[in-house]
Amino acid sequence: MLVIFITPVVLTIIMGSFFVFPSTENLGFWLLEENAPIEILTFIILIFTGILGLYKIRSFNKSLEKYSRFFYMFFSICLILIAMEEISWGQWFFHFKTPESWAKINGQGETTLHNLQGLQGHSEILRMVFGLGGMLGIILGNLNKFKKISAPPVLISWFIIIFCHATVDFVQDRVSISTKYDFAIVKTSEFIELLIAGSSFLYFWLNFRMLKYI
Repeated sequence: MLVIFITPVVLTIIMGSFFVFPSTENLGFWLLEENAPIEILTFIILIFTGILGLYKIRSFNKSLEKYSRFFYMFFSICLILIAMEEISWGQWFFHFKTPESWAKINGQGETTLHNLQGLQGHSEILRMVFGLGGMLGIILGNLNKFKKISAPPVLISWFIIIFCHATVDFVQDRVSISTKYDFAIVKTSEFIELLIAGSSFLYFWLNFRMLKYI
């Protein structure tokens, strides 16, 4: 459990170290590019976790309340949708063109939902909600009614890092510090999405193990 707790801290330190030394800065930014290793890994973890969740729900017996089964199903579907958003619904793999009508209302001209006008540039709010929701999920573990869907306390480090980065991102959109700093915050959001994927997998894995389904 200690490994799970310290993993996001170690990964954050490693990611940050790329930008401390000029010799590794370009490598750090490359890792955070579109369709680069971090984004691809995020997609793989999200799609795997979403499918795993839907598959394991079939094993749930009647002793698991309907609202618990619904929550796991809803969360699994959300992870699959987010995974597909990560790769623009396969657009960069299959190189199909964005419909003209959709491209006009999409901030990046892609087949994504999170880049639509009104949503473009505000994804940090969703990351804040995820981090805050994770922390709330841990608190819910103190209530027997929600214990089967609560978040394991060992994931607190993941949720705190996600929430803090998203909060800084939210603030810097309104109070700019410097061009380089602002750019770094925006680019490292890809790394935070990887932490979201990782914590989602661990949430399922730990909870399903608790429920004795894996």
